[in-house]
Amino acid sequence: MSSAGQITDFDWAVRTNIYQFFGESGRAPALGAMAAALGGTEHQIRVSLQRLFEAHEIAPSPDGNAIWMANPFSGVPTDYVVETPDMTCYANCAWDALGVPAILGTDGWTRSHCAESGEQLEFGVRDGLLEGDDGVIHLVTPIGHAWDDIGFT
Repeated sequence: MSSAGQITDFDWAVRTNIYQFFGESGRAPALGAMAAALGGTEHQIRVSLQRLFEAHEIAPSPDGNAIWMANPFSGVPTDYVVETPDMTCYANCAWDALGVPAILGTDGWTRSHCAESGEQLEFGVRDGLLEGDDGVIHLVTPIGHAWDDIGFT
């Protein structure tokens, strides 16, 4: 399904709805819930998600029936569980695990492991400061090519 074209006001409303839902619950909204909230149909939501994906805004699941990523949030379980004072959610990677407290304006803590060594890691933001284990976040893909394969990135 190709839906190339300009981002519409409806698309921005879909994007806003996704981020609001993640920010309040730590989960991705279901397509039906978005359609009901925005006065549209699930088909309109799917088309909108495709346009948002093409604009590098949101990544729908491969089948287009769910939200996979709304960076820094992940709609699927990952190794980067972020605990905030108000909720627990998944981030896509270590970098995004730091992005969750940044986007929410709150503290956030992540317990994960090093992808290279398997060593347990804890890190996060407390009172606006980066704390936890020392480490390096290695971005394998140059940022200019991140959306070439967002799942790998």
